[in-house]
Amino acid sequence: MLTVTDPKLMASQFADDYIAGANELLKKQIDRTSTQSKALTSLGNTLDAFHKAMADLVAGGSMAQTTVTLSDPGFASVTSTSGAKPGTYKFHVSQLATANQQAIDLPDSIDATGAGKLKLTLGDGTEVVIDIEAADKDGSGQVSPEELARAINANPDTDGKVRAEIVGGKLVLSATEVGAASQIKLDTSGIANSELRDRFDNATEISKAQDAIIWLGDEGVGVKIEQASNTLDSIEGLSIVFTKAGASGTVTVGSDKDATVKGVQAFVDAYNTLMKALADLTRAGDANNGDAGGPFSADAGVRALMGKINSALRKSVAGINLYSLGIDTDRKGMLSINEKALEKAMKDQPEALDMLFGNKSTGLIGNLESALDGWLNSSKGQLKSRKESIQKAEKTLDSKSNELQRRYDGVRKRYEDQFTRLQVMQMQMESTLNQIKNLFSTSKD
Repeated sequence: MLTVTDPKLMASQFADDYIAGANELLKKQIDRTSTQSKALTSLGNTLDAFHKAMADLVAGGSMAQTTVTLSDPGFASVTSTSGAKPGTYKFHVSQLATANQQAIDLPDSIDATGAGKLKLTLGDGTEVVIDIEAADKDGSGQVSPEELARAINANPDTDGKVRAEIVGGKLVLSATEVGAASQIKLDTSGIANSELRDRFDNATEISKAQDAIIWLGDEGVGVKIEQASNTLDSIEGLSIVFTKAGASGTVTVGSDKDATVKGVQAFVDAYNTLMKALADLTRAGDANNGDAGGPFSADAGVRALMGKINSALRKSVAGINLYSLGIDTDRKGMLSINEKALEKAMKDQPEALDMLFGNKSTGLIGNLESALDGWLNSSKGQLKSRKESIQKAEKTLDSKSNELQRRYDGVRKRYEDQFTRLQVMQMQMESTLNQIKNLFSTSKD
């Protein structure tokens, strides 16, 4: 006979048994969805890492890396990108581009009343009119050189092209840009005080406004370059800043074999990491040994992606392929570099690397970009649609879990009520039996 000792405990046990099958099924669905979600996240991270590696590979515009040297670091500085072509460039700097700078010896104070206006005109046509009387901000009736400098700097028409400051007691006007167009012309016709007008008219030129004159080759016989900047950007992949007038020097761009091989190795490593991760995610299982395999072992979409990547790798561009550049593929599909073959290819055909790898829209990189876009596209890629599908499944499972919990609570409550009533009945029966036993025991006595 069932004896009820703890209605709540027994109700929980019976309720657990009642929903055990449904609970086990729900748990399997939750575990399967969780596994898919983690696998999809892992796949997304793997594809993102490879995509970034490809972007870094061609970020400079070329696979072939170069090194730049200066014959005299004193005459110029240079920065380069991977688009620079090997070669030697000789320069002579006849003059540097400089900005106009003028100093005006002003009195300690200027009578503000009716002082008039000073007009500044730059070589590019910029005009700035300064009301000298309005510069008296403290209302003293006098305008100090400092107040006049502040008035010039605060005038919006300067557009940052002219700066005024007091240096050694003098008002110094400086153009902020170099070149012949930085010439500052002082128009004093609007100044009422003749002495003040003379001081501006007799300004001392500290620095001339002039363009740079640079020769590509020897001075007088090479190509003459006149420009308003000391930076030369017209040579592809190079930005040269000339720093010394009257100096000559050469800029030499050479092939950087080690850096180029390092870049190719970075691609090989990124590709091998990707393929190893995909192989693990799609690994076939072994039912006999209880091995379910990778989470995407039966996923046609992931296998199709692997096929597209492999196909992109096998394509040739203008007769050039990975093998011809010394990049070999083993029987497992992993890449490796034959450095001697790569160096020979770089020497025989320096442009071969760029022709094969291309950029984000051409060549090998472009083909791989196209293959990855089907998964990584933020609006219609497979990762996005699959994540949305998993999120929808998770919401459905949450609803099922809540419904199962409600069922469990209801069943447990029903059992608890029943066991409580049964316990009361058992207690009443036990009390009655005890009374009968006591009655018969008393009768015998």
